[in-house]
Amino acid sequence: MNEEKYVVPSATMNEHPKGYELTFEIPGVGKGEAELHVENRSLVLKTHAKYQAPAGFKQVAAEFERVNYAVSVDLPETADPSTVGAKLENGVLRVTVRKRPETQARAIAID
Repeated sequence: MNEEKYVVPSATMNEHPKGYELTFEIPGVGKGEAELHVENRSLVLKTHAKYQAPAGFKQVAAEFERVNYAVSVDLPETADPSTVGAKLENGVLRVTVRKRPETQARAIAID
């Protein structure tokens, strides 16, 4: 039985006035190998990395093992889960989530 093993990726979450940016380090993972979804208030990331040798070649040795990543992150109460966006580039997944409009700071005019 070949049981899949998962590693928790390095992650950071930063807040800015209009939302949040989460960054996950998932080296070796391509766009078609990552799955991202929202369950209730949790952001769930799971990858399925597979090595594919170029046409006509067969892998005979490897210096590192390809790993799969899995993590679940609770979004802050002020986050709007319907606004999640993601971009994967050079092994770094950047996820953006906007704050719910009613929770954003706003200026109030003084008469």
